[in-house]
Order: sequence, then C-alpha cells, then structure tokens
Amino acid sequence: MMKKILYILAIALMLVFNSCSDSFLDSKQYASIDEAGYYNTPDAAFKAVTNCYANMIPYGDWDYYLNRIEVGTNTTDDADAGGSDANDRVDTKNIATGRPLTSNGELLNTWTRRFTGISRCNSAIEGINQATKLVAANGSSVSAETKSRYISELKFLRAWFYYDLVATFGSVPLITATPVPTQLPAKASIEELRVQILKDIDEAIADPNLPTNVSASESGRISKYVAYAFKARACLFFAGLAEKGKMKGDAAADYASALSASKIVYDSKAFSLVADYQNLFRGDYFAGSHASELAKECVFTIYRKYVPGYMDIGYCAAVMYAGRGEVGGWGGNCPTRDFAESFDARDPRRMFSVIESGDIFPNVDGKLITHNYKGYDNIHYQQSRKAFVPDKYRAGYSLGDIRSDWTPYYIRYADVILMYAEALLKTGGDNQKIASLINEVRYRAFVTTSKKDDEASFRNSEKSLIAIDDSYFQANLAVKASDDLLKAIKNERRWELGQEGYRLTDLLRWGDYVSVMTAYNTKQPYANKGKLVTEKSWPFPIPQTEIDIANGVLVQNENY
Repeated sequence: MMKKILYILAIALMLVFNSCSDSFLDSKQYASIDEAGYYNTPDAAFKAVTNCYANMIPYGDWDYYLNRIEVGTNTTDDADAGGSDANDRVDTKNIATGRPLTSNGELLNTWTRRFTGISRCNSAIEGINQATKLVAANGSSVSAETKSRYISELKFLRAWFYYDLVATFGSVPLITATPVPTQLPAKASIEELRVQILKDIDEAIADPNLPTNVSASESGRISKYVAYAFKARACLFFAGLAEKGKMKGDAAADYASALSASKIVYDSKAFSLVADYQNLFRGDYFAGSHASELAKECVFTIYRKYVPGYMDIGYCAAVMYAGRGEVGGWGGNCPTRDFAESFDARDPRRMFSVIESGDIFPNVDGKLITHNYKGYDNIHYQQSRKAFVPDKYRAGYSLGDIRSDWTPYYIRYADVILMYAEALLKTGGDNQKIASLINEVRYRAFVTTSKKDDEASFRNSEKSLIAIDDSYFQANLAVKASDDLLKAIKNERRWELGQEGYRLTDLLRWGDYVSVMTAYNTKQPYANKGKLVTEKSWPFPIPQTEIDIANGVLVQNENY
C-alpha cells in the first residue's frame, strides 16, 4: 500500500513537470472533468487522500519538514540556523530574535503549507462525501467502510495541520469546508481551534473502520494509536497554554485527556523502544536493514523511499542539515554548545545527536573524511548526527547529492512515554510510576545504547562514555521518586528528542520560552538570538501578505 502511494506521488510529479511543454500548451482541449466527475473515476478517492499525506512530504520536502526544524529547533537554544554565512537563512535567524518581521519567509511557509494541507483535506472530505459512487482502482465500488476510513484519515490530517498553525500563530481562520472566495473568515480563538482539533481527532478515533494499528504493508497511514498519541500531544500543549494564562480553558481536563490517550498507546504494547538509540539514526531508515526494528518505535511518519526513476532525489533535510564542503551538505541546523554541554558526559545520546568538527567518517572507498565545520556560519563547529547520512547509505555513494531513505520521525514511542509521564505528574499520579516511565527512556540511553558510533572512524564524544550495567544505572543515573520530576521530564525531552523539532512547542507550553531564551542570549549573544524575546513574542505574527489580501478581515497578532 505504501509503495502504491509512493508511485502515485511520483507519477503525479512527473505529470506536473512534463505538462509544461509547448506542445501541451498549444494542444486543443477536447474534454474536461469537474470535481464531481473526478470522484467517479477509478481510485480517485484514494488519490485524494494520498494528496493530503503528500502535503507533508512534497518533492524535496522544502516546505514542510525543513520548515518544522527551522521554526521548532533552530529558533531555540538547541540549534542555530547555520548556512554559508551570516546572511544565509536570515528568516530563521529573525524568528530566533524573538520578534520576527511580519514579512518573515519561514512563517509564510508555515502558514502556506499548513493551509494548503487543510484545503486539500476539506476538498477531499467534501468530494468523497458527495460522490454518488466511489470507484476503486480495479473498477469495483469502494465500500462504505473504506470510505469512512478515508474520511477519518483526512480529519486527522486536518487536525495535524491546524495544530501546527495554532502552535505558531495562536488564533487563525477556522476553515472546515471549501470557502466562498468572497467570504474570507476572520480568526477563530485558540479555544475554538482547540475544540475543532480535538473533535477531528476524536471522530477519527471513534470510527470503527479506522484500524487500531496498521499492518506493515500500510505503515505510514493513520491508525487509532497514532490518533491517540497525537491527542496526547495536543492536549498537553493546550493544557500548558491554559495553565500559563495564554488561553481560556480547563488545563486539568486537558491533562486528564492527555493521560488517558498516552496510557492507551503505552498499555497497548504495540510499540517498543529500539534497544540501541544509535539504530534510530544510522542513515538507512525504513528501507534498510533496520526497517523492522525501527517500525517498533516509530508511531507515525510519512514514508519517503528513494525510488530511482520515480523520485530521483533523497530527503532534502539530509543535505541541508549535514556539514558543508567535503561532508556533502549545506551546513544548516547546527546544534549549539549549550545543547551539547547539557548532556551527562556518560550519555551516548549526545554522540548520536551531535557531530563535532574533527570527527571522522569513512566513505565507501575507504577514504577517511574529517568533518571540518569552520569557514561558514557555524560558531559551535557542530552538526546534527540525526540528519547525517553516512556515505555507505547514500545511493550512488555521492557526497554532494545525498540520495537515501532518510526519513523523519513525527511521533516516536519515546515521546509517548515521556508525554505519559508528564500527564501523570500533572494529574497527581504516583511519583514512583512517573520516575519509572522516565527511567525507561534513560535506561535505553545509558545501558543498552552502544558506546561507539559504528558508522564512524573517530568520535570525540566517545571518550567520556563508559560501560554501564543495571546496578550502576540504578545507583547513579536513575531518576528517583523524590526528585524534581517536572525538571527531569523537561531535561529528558531535550536529550531524547533534540534536533527533531519539538523544543519550541515544549518551551511554549511549559511557559519557559522567555526565561530560557533570555538566559541563552546572556550566555551567547551571537546573532541576537533571544535578544528581543518577551511575553508578547508568541504568538508569532501572521504573514503580512495574508493580512493584505484579507481586506481587513484578518487582524495582526498583538505586538506586531
């Protein structure tokens, strides 16, 4: 099923590129098809659903995942935007100051890509619901059960896109149908958006035709467990905003909902932690030798397999976020010293999150490539190990053109465990249980994770790593019920999920954004990161172009 989705995406792209020829433009149009007619064609409904998934992984992935990292990680104390020089990636650096311009290009990307996804979902929901008959690829009728599943997937994706918008802009227009061009909607409140997001998630969960979990052949499609995990994330975010006075709401109720949703996923035993943290980020991902192992921890992603002849390019993140020069990348997403130095020296996750200048990786010909991050906008001399694809996993073994099966994680099981621990803490749960949940994640990191990067010839951070057994872990590294458990959860999320796009939303919902970024600017005032952060920095400004075309219907956020 996922291979079918990939080929549909590839063929659609080829049609787009090939449709620009002069002969096509000069040809006579003999027939046309309206939307109602389209949904009576073979496999139309499935293609419409696929198109909505595809919004999260377009050709080259420029507008979605890269934007998620630029805004969610590179504007925080975890990483800098990097680039060729100080004038590169200025939009990300502008957000990082704490007072972005209303013309900011990354914020416009966030707005455009998410509303594009919402528009596709609305159109597909309407088209599928209104079709008199849906035809499958083989010419048979699509069953009512399959139709219901499609609608549930679309509602989930609409909620997913809206969550990203709220997390960035706060109040935005709420659109759940194809809008009339002359009736542009005004902004809905965060409270109204919360209701719609949770309504879409809950309706997907309640659908008996949405599978509880998907088979390996359908990995990458929405299931009830994916919806429950996302519900926990959304409820924790809204609870945090309510708790900190950023919206009107019942924080206690949302924390309780987050607890219920995360516990369902945890108790299902459908997922598990990969024993070696290293294996999550080797570079071969879901089409390589570790595919079945990674599927155990990956709750949700959108698969993007490298298929020569169809999708003749790898994920752009693997190029953008690797070091420049001989390493074969463009030098973005540079982990900060603050992030790297926050780890316990015995924690291998630092090694598998951060590459330092001087680390050495071999290529397939046996040449040793010493990473050198000097000479461009990288004052920390570090790059992300999570986005780095070692030479052996690059199709064609090309340093400059990274074609691989690199794929991001949108929800990992480790995230679910930590959300469960946090929700349990916020609802007055047993401290010993909370500590044990945190320790599940820590145990994997300190005890069962390799102390050597198998893909490298030399890693400087290996020098501080030691073999750790159960007794040493319990005596020296395990979180105790008497510890500051909220602090422990915050730290664990940073160390476990660093460079994966979560830091900004975590800081916002915890109410730590201002204090953390102000403190970071004091320690490292480079490029004014955090210099202009105030309590009015978030929500970030609505793109001015959207304000302009709305003819007064949209009002800019306060302080912008």
